[in-house]
Amino acid sequence: MWYTNNQFWTPRALYRWGHRLTNLFCKTMGHLEAQGVHNIPREGGVLLVSNHVSFLDPVIVGSAASREVHYMARSNAFDIPGLGKLISAYNAYPVNRGAPDLGALRRTISLLQAGNAVLIFPEGTRSVDGTLGKARDGACFIAHRAGVPTIPVFHSGAERMLPRNSRRLRRSKLTVAFGAPLELTVEEFETRREMYQQMGNQMMEAIADLRDNVLS
Repeated sequence: MWYTNNQFWTPRALYRWGHRLTNLFCKTMGHLEAQGVHNIPREGGVLLVSNHVSFLDPVIVGSAASREVHYMARSNAFDIPGLGKLISAYNAYPVNRGAPDLGALRRTISLLQAGNAVLIFPEGTRSVDGTLGKARDGACFIAHRAGVPTIPVFHSGAERMLPRNSRRLRRSKLTVAFGAPLELTVEEFETRREMYQQMGNQMMEAIADLRDNVLS
């Protein structure tokens, strides 16, 4: 295992140095504050479910996390020269938006069952005004099938550092809070969709609780 002074570890040198650079960026531009990092298991699969407000979200949450993180990125990002190879090197993998992507869902479950940490955004798209939306069924499908701890995450500041439809970075205080593992409802409902709706509600309520603590 490799350690740094913020308790981050990974055996991959490329990711380790990338994490140091993004962590430095977040602390320089936003005085990054990470809360509840101890809630992330040091090993084994773990699903991180976070609010989504900016393209910077994976960078900011990944910089605050104490483990190497995998995450979905919309498929057309991999067509941008240079960007596709860069984000792939840092564990991004494509997901097709607009329709259920069973390949991306299966890949996420495989990563989790292989002992990796995966970051997803249950709302599926960036919030327009920062308010929390509803969790989509895909996030709940993953949480149910993978059988690993699910950690709620709330972060603030990215919506001001790189607002929606903006290309200019601004300084903004960054805070990332990791909650305790969720005990998601998985008892039998009349339909699978009802179960996923209940699980989704629990995810978003836990994220909202973290939001209230961070912003209070």
